[in-house]
Amino acid sequence: MENNYLKYYKPNIAIVVVGILAIGLYLAKNHWGLSISLFSVIGGLLFVIDKWLWSYKVVIWLFEVEDFRGIYESVLEYEFRDDFGKLNQGMLQHKKEIHQTGSKITIISTTYKPDGAISSESKNQNITVKKEDNGTFTLIYTYLNQGDFSQNFPPHFGTDVLTFNKKELTGYYYTNRTPYQTRGKYILK
Repeated sequence: MENNYLKYYKPNIAIVVVGILAIGLYLAKNHWGLSISLFSVIGGLLFVIDKWLWSYKVVIWLFEVEDFRGIYESVLEYEFRDDFGKLNQGMLQHKKEIHQTGSKITIISTTYKPDGAISSESKNQNITVKKEDNGTFTLIYTYLNQGDFSQNFPPHFGTDVLTFNKKELTGYYYTNRTPYQTRGKYILK
């Protein structure tokens, strides 16, 4: 389980809601003589909100982040130096698939070769989400790419910095590939 289960909740609102719910359940339990566990009911409710209800208007006000879920297709503009130090640049089709619950955001990135075959795939390791003053969100995450030894493409870690604005993603990346670091940007279609 992730350490920061409640990290996307608005803390003040969540505390008030849980407090009101706990008091209401306690009073109902004493008034009707119910045999229920307050922790079980509140924990169960938080679980249901996290998995299924978090994106509905009824409870979305509990969260600080937007709903990023979706498939975002773009062109990946890359550059890297080969073993001889020669700069290589190009463009490849790229897709980001974002899965989200109230407590977790998972981003699966897939880059395609010119023939349409998968060149590489990666999944985020951890993510930071920051709301900017202009209403956009910045998503910064690290990932592990398994590489592809048939292409002489070793495994490596990388970082993506994405800007989310009205269901559009833009951004850039950089990696620690050897022998030289790679970098690039995502260009939306």
